Amino acid sequence: MIKDPVKDLPGYALRRVSAALMSRLAARLARLDLRPAEATVLLVIAANPGVTQSEIGRFLGIVSANMAPLAARLAERDLIIRQAVDGRSQGLTLSEAGRRTAQRARSIMDDLEAELLARIPKADCAAFMRVLHALANNKGA
Repeated sequence: MIKDPVKDLPGYALRRVSAALMSRLAARLARLDLRPAEATVLLVIAANPGVTQSEIGRFLGIVSANMAPLAARLAERDLIIRQAVDGRSQGLTLSEAGRRTAQRARSIMDDLEAELLARIPKADCAAFMRVLHALANNKGA
């Protein structure tokens, strides 16, 4: 059996957990013909109707070169509607099909998250989430 010399490094452990969860999420979202980033974008639009593509990219850390084809794919599938905001920007809203797809994607995500949290003692779940939020919001890292 191979030894893992970095198994006790927190960043490494977080990366391994993230990779495993994202792989499972991708497999489940494939049923909807969605990638995790596409599902997340749909959920952000659902929560922020009229948000621009560039705002979503900044919020999620998706570079413009990747955000443009992602939004184009969602538009081609008639999941989002683009509406001119100004000369260059377009506000994005969900179509009816987009709303249904976003709801299904959220259900898939919720089920996977419930499976994750079920592996943690119930008494520790709130502290676990506080720690994750503290790590995610640490601007000095």
